[in-house]
Amino acid sequence: MKFIFSLLLLLFSNFFFSQENQLKVYLDCNCDENYLKQNTSFLQYVRDQDLADVEIFILDVYTPTGSRSFEIRADGNGIYKEINTITKVVGYSSDTSSTLRDKLLNKVKLALVPFLDMGGYNLNIDIESNQEDYTLSIDKWKNWVFELSGSYNNDKEESRKTNRYEIEFEIDKLTPEWRIGIDFSRNESNRNFISEDNVYTSNRKTTSLRARVVRSISNHFSIGAFVGGFQNTYENVDFQRYIMPAIEYSLFPYEDVLSKEVTLAYRIGTGKRNYIEKTIYGYTKQVVYPHGLTLNVKFRKKWGNISSYIRGDQFLNDGTKKRLSLRSSLDIRVFEGLAVRFSSNINLIRDQYNLAASSTSTIEDLLLQQRQIATDYKTSFSIGLSYTFGSISVSYTHLRAHET
Repeated sequence: MKFIFSLLLLLFSNFFFSQENQLKVYLDCNCDENYLKQNTSFLQYVRDQDLADVEIFILDVYTPTGSRSFEIRADGNGIYKEINTITKVVGYSSDTSSTLRDKLLNKVKLALVPFLDMGGYNLNIDIESNQEDYTLSIDKWKNWVFELSGSYNNDKEESRKTNRYEIEFEIDKLTPEWRIGIDFSRNESNRNFISEDNVYTSNRKTTSLRARVVRSISNHFSIGAFVGGFQNTYENVDFQRYIMPAIEYSLFPYEDVLSKEVTLAYRIGTGKRNYIEKTIYGYTKQVVYPHGLTLNVKFRKKWGNISSYIRGDQFLNDGTKKRLSLRSSLDIRVFEGLAVRFSSNINLIRDQYNLAASSTSTIEDLLLQQRQIATDYKTSFSIGLSYTFGSISVSYTHLRAHET
């Protein structure tokens, strides 16, 4: 009954307030914020979480319908700190962007009812059943989602010209028990650098076909298999195919993945490689047996977000060939208006079987990035700082263009 009730579209015709002080709301949403704010004028939107009575986080979620859906989390502060609500908006393939936007607006109002009631608002609520419309929105695609994308870039100057294209095709199916996906991508880049006496050319091609099947066997365990093949001229790989079974354990139930996630995954398999040029180890063909372990950690809190994973890979046929990767990002709200962002990427590399025997660190190779060069590590780090001050209120924006 709870599920059926959640499918009823709860429409709130109007919220009327009589008190002078409006409910202060902080909104974090990758959506049409202007529309939400314009249609909730009974609220006062503020720019910082520390100034808010209610913090609303609207998260994108992927559902079996294959359409965009949301989870709305409303957390109270101050006198409202004991109130927390979670509401979901389920989109369907038949929904237009306008329909989905209205669904989101109605559910935001629904999530705010306990706060508005405690804040002394006079509520006028209409409830309408949308059960008939829901019955008509049966998914004719059976949870399959298809996405096709492509791009082409042409950049030309007197001494330089570049042609680049990319094609991607993705098929996904997601149900509570199964995750199935097939990805195909192809990109090619051709660059020419022209000097008075010479023309330097760089041609890079990458083709990839990957498939995955994952089965949830409990709220904490999943098993699956990954198969695929790819070509990468930069990495001296003419063609490689692989198959890798895997198992994953989640410390928290999978339904909590939006707010907290700690998973440990292990995979093992085999692959066969054909190289474009003979490698520094004398291979033109090679069978490898890789395995790896990945720890993934993500938390989204009021003070900020943290995301990190550490991954170790090794070849069973040669234990000296291995790689350790660490990626982390941290977004911290230091105090009102001030936020700091850190991100880092560290790779310790000891697995470059694929390096071509003719691969030398010439100036031409380094500048054109025509082929992969031997390296023991790769790192990157970034830091960002933002500070917002001024009026505590934010409001929706009407865009008007004037040209004189």
